[in-house]
Amino acid sequence: MADQAISYADLSYINSELRSIGSYISGISNEIGVISSKQDNLENDLVVLQSDLAKLTSLFNEFVDADTRHKALQLAETRVGNLRQELDLKFGYYAEVRRMAIGILQAVDVGIVNDNTLQFTTEEVMIKAPGYWLAPALVALASWIRDDRHNTENALNESLRRDDYKATLFYMLIMRRLGRNDASLKWLERYFMHQNPHNLSREFITILEAVITGVFPPAARQLMMSNVKDWLDLLTHTDNFVNQQKAQWVSFFEASGPLPEGKYPLLEKYCINWPTLTAALKAAKTHKVLQAYFQDIVSSTDFSKSVKVQLDEILSLLVVNFDDEELPLQEQVRLNQLIIQMDGSKSAAEAMMNSEKHIFEEKVDFLQLLTNASFNPQLAGATKATQTLAVSISQPWIVEAYDTFTAQSRNKIPKTIELTIEDFKTSTKDGGNENELVKSQELFYENMLRIELGRISFPWGAIIIGSLLCLGAISFVVAAPLAALVGVGIGGVIIWMSMKNYNKIKKAIIANVEERKRKAKEVLRGCIAETVDYRNELATEDANAEEVRHFIAAIRAEDFTSLSKETARNII
Repeated sequence: MADQAISYADLSYINSELRSIGSYISGISNEIGVISSKQDNLENDLVVLQSDLAKLTSLFNEFVDADTRHKALQLAETRVGNLRQELDLKFGYYAEVRRMAIGILQAVDVGIVNDNTLQFTTEEVMIKAPGYWLAPALVALASWIRDDRHNTENALNESLRRDDYKATLFYMLIMRRLGRNDASLKWLERYFMHQNPHNLSREFITILEAVITGVFPPAARQLMMSNVKDWLDLLTHTDNFVNQQKAQWVSFFEASGPLPEGKYPLLEKYCINWPTLTAALKAAKTHKVLQAYFQDIVSSTDFSKSVKVQLDEILSLLVVNFDDEELPLQEQVRLNQLIIQMDGSKSAAEAMMNSEKHIFEEKVDFLQLLTNASFNPQLAGATKATQTLAVSISQPWIVEAYDTFTAQSRNKIPKTIELTIEDFKTSTKDGGNENELVKSQELFYENMLRIELGRISFPWGAIIIGSLLCLGAISFVVAAPLAALVGVGIGGVIIWMSMKNYNKIKKAIIANVEERKRKAKEVLRGCIAETVDYRNELATEDANAEEVRHFIAAIRAEDFTSLSKETARNII
């Protein structure tokens, strides 16, 4: 009887300890489940965080780019104003002198300004514009009008000393305008005596203006065209000079493309070779831009003006065209104007500026002069008429440059569009393999799901502990049925809780992967749709190349009217 009491007491103590152990194990199991759940949730949160971070980075880069362009645009607008003020401050009086040249001629035409006024005005200019070649040239003109031979010779020599070439052209045009054809021819002969086709001053563009407008009598025109034709034969005899112009035309074509329109947002975001794609599309769209450019050149020449009006325009070009000392500031003005024109894109502005850089050189060869007049007649000091003639003369190497540009552009078109959506990497040529790509993406996410599920640890430890508690409790069913029931309950709870946590984590991972898969599939289909549109647009724009080439190749003397036909034929 005593032995039975002792055994019962021992069993009570054992049952109590078992309950404590069970409770402790249950707590440990719960903690393990919570930790495991937190770890898996943390991994999922990290994936989401990485995705959000990538989006944030993309948005930040877009913001920085837009902000940079906006600031560059504002700065360029400010600089243009400041540079023009500086030009006006340093060379503003030159502009007054330039306007006076045409004013004097027109005043003499109508005879409403007396000699004293002309003398006073021009001599005042001489004092206020020291070093400027046009000031003594105007004094010489006013002195010649009032028949002051001594003063005329002194002023003439001073103007030639300050700038021989410009003064010579000025007197040549003045004599032609006043009907002194023999004197005009003598000045022209003097000018050509000192010219080197490899090293021409910028004002030689005036000769081209005189050639194309036909304002000179036959002897003078013949002299001009003879020299121009000889120079053209000399410079095109070797490939070096022509190749230089071809390279510049290729650069000009490359810089003439339109700015991106943002038509393909998904490709821009998920295509890793998007920069190459957008560059290819820009090059293809350039064909239409160039077609409009050349059409404008050959259709805008007007030869209906009188000889005096044309001579006044040529004189204006000579005297109004900025002088060499103004070139650095004018170059800065042009760069900032291009930044404004390119909506704040400094890279696009610099590319266009690079193609025009020779316009701001003081000395160029004859072929370069033609190229400058073709690119930007206003900056080169020419009119549309000269631009038309320059393009007509340059047509053979413009066609070759265009062929080079087209071939290079087509060679740079990517054969495949490389996509990266999350970690899924794939490629497509034209979007025709959509089903294959979708299937490949599904396999990718199925594999991802297996990997994610494989990272979950099956709760073997908790199940084994729970099972041992159950088995241990069952062995005491006879001796302590209540304790055995409690032990089985605790073991069961441990097993149930561990499996519940495991299945909960598993379902969360499956749901997360399925949601990512759904979104990625939408993105993939969107990218494929944009790929189809991109390829169609690229093919359509590229098809314009043949039409543009045919148009450029057809630019001949027949594109001009009236006297320019004969002029262009004689030169070409």
